[in-house]
Amino acid sequence: MNISAFPKYIFWSYKPEADLPESLVTEQVLLYGDLEDMFRLSDLVSNQVIETVNKKISDTGRWQKRTNFINKVILRK
Repeated sequence: MNISAFPKYIFWSYKPEADLPESLVTEQVLLYGDLEDMFRLSDLVSNQVIETVNKKISDTGRWQKRTNFINKVILRK
């Protein structure tokens, strides 16, 4: 997945034209993106992928407020 549609600060350690796996792009955007970036991501990626990555993030025990927010606003659970 091409990362050029997202701000550079989300993918600070990658080249601007990098082609990364969908799950990695999803994780980076969910962790470091703002609301507009998350909505853009939901247009590009299926809710199943977002839900899977969000569950992975939640299982770490960190980012609980963010994962709850993603569930309520992006995934509408």
